[in-house]
Amino acid sequence: FYFIFHNGQYLESDNAGSLDFSSLLSRQLSFNGSHLAEQVPPERLARAGLYFTGKGDKVQCFSCGKTLDNWSRGDVPVERHKEVSPKCTFIRCVYPNGSPAQNKEYNEEAERIEYGLRIGEVVDETTYPKVPHMRSEEARLQTFAQWPSSCPMRPSDLARAGFFSLRKDDHVQCFCCAGMIGAWEPEDDAWGEHEKHYPNCLFILGHDVGNIPLQGGSQEEDGGRRAVYMGTFEQRLQSFQGISHPISPERLAQAGFYSTGKGDRVLCFSCRGGLKGWEPEEDPWEEHAKHFPG
Repeated sequence: FYFIFHNGQYLESDNAGSLDFSSLLSRQLSFNGSHLAEQVPPERLARAGLYFTGKGDKVQCFSCGKTLDNWSRGDVPVERHKEVSPKCTFIRCVYPNGSPAQNKEYNEEAERIEYGLRIGEVVDETTYPKVPHMRSEEARLQTFAQWPSSCPMRPSDLARAGFFSLRKDDHVQCFCCAGMIGAWEPEDDAWGEHEKHYPNCLFILGHDVGNIPLQGGSQEEDGGRRAVYMGTFEQRLQSFQGISHPISPERLAQAGFYSTGKGDRVLCFSCRGGLKGWEPEEDPWEEHAKHFPG
């Protein structure tokens, strides 16, 4: 059961499964009228992935399902969440380094900006991309004509991950954030290294920064469907009608995926990352975070 605060009283509902708390707004609205909102700002709780259960001051994470209670003024929801559920996919993806702090004190503005960057809100007004003439994947790929054969990285993978060659050893640069990487190792992954060294790159975070994929690339892999029409949980869930998938459609839709109509292949409505070859035991949030960080 789930409790909804309405017209001054809590109404019991057995429809919790249909409530989509992956949305910041829905989590924030769940605190309307609660006494907890007087102790800890609902915005902070919602940014930490938490929504109100309607029981005392107990809250629950929409991703990992852990519950927290016994709140006090001054508590930092992100840190408390991380303490009880350090492996929560939402916390690891949105706050990989914990809640932002300045001089070891909680910094709400920094947390707000970090959250906005990670979920795709436009909060950074710096002009992007930093190297606009390399926004085309084809143009980036052409810079690898003299790429050293000893380098373990494939030019196509680097270009797809936003990099172009600086024509100096194996050094590359991102067209969006202008971050540079070199000295590649055989076990390196282009996307993974990009995210590790430049986690706030807007291209890595899935923003529309004008990237032009190769003809026949990801923009055409969704069978003509446009991601903008899959922005709600209901629309994504609807896309799985008539599709036999080893993973629950509800779990996939909650993680941002919709069906392309081709086997078990899915795409993320936001970052447009595509996955296929699913195994029944795999977790959509974990796979999303692993293959498309941010």
